[in-house]
Amino acid sequence: MNWSWVSDTETDEVVDELVVGIQPTSLVMDCNNKMWTITDGGYEGSPYGHEAPSLYRIDAETFKIEKQFKFKFGDWPSEVQLNGTKDKVYWLNNSVWCMGVTADRVPVKPFLEYHNTLYYGLTINPVNGDVYIADAIDYVQNGVVLRYSAEGELLDTFTVGIIPGAFCWR
Repeated sequence: MNWSWVSDTETDEVVDELVVGIQPTSLVMDCNNKMWTITDGGYEGSPYGHEAPSLYRIDAETFKIEKQFKFKFGDWPSEVQLNGTKDKVYWLNNSVWCMGVTADRVPVKPFLEYHNTLYYGLTINPVNGDVYIADAIDYVQNGVVLRYSAEGELLDTFTVGIIPGAFCWR
């Protein structure tokens, strides 16, 4: 069973439906009017099923899947984000990954490597491109946020409390 993704108009009427993989998460719109979402594929024993996760590029005008980037079973991707110019897409999959929105394949190496931690949240500063990563550490007491430059240089680390995850820019 695949999950359905519903498009609503300003009146909240259902106008179309698009089937993507199991458990889609984040949704963003790039500079070329393409929507991006990522699925985690569910888990073994789930009543909804279990499949390899995928990253999807969807044409917003035709509402058709333009490209599906498949990951391996055991991968757990999440948190699709864009840079400020919306020409690079980022996501988490044990590390931070980044590629141009017109790419035909995912990169071989991550943008930021895994460093004995499991990243929990991701955002990109829309003004300067800094990359913020939330690390829940022990899921009990102290989480941290790591701030990297757009080039991948560690700039700052700060403690923020239990399970940091969601970010917001205004």
